[in-house]
Amino acid sequence: MSEELKRKIIEILSKGDKTSIQIREELIQLGEEINLIEFRKALADLVREGVLEKYPVYEEKKFYFRVKGKSH
Repeated sequence: MSEELKRKIIEILSKGDKTSIQIREELIQLGEEINLIEFRKALADLVREGVLEKYPVYEEKKFYFRVKGKSH
């Protein structure tokens, strides 16, 4: 499930930058059963692997994720 979850996260973020909550909501809309710990681990792994970037949006006081290399 973990690799499949990572693939779906990348697919969602390829459409645009999102917060972890927005990513999770979109996965739920796709009918995914979300294990919060597994979801957070998958996000962290993707950032560590250099696939995703995590960056702050100070006005919203939130972190956003994006596919690394995509313009913002």
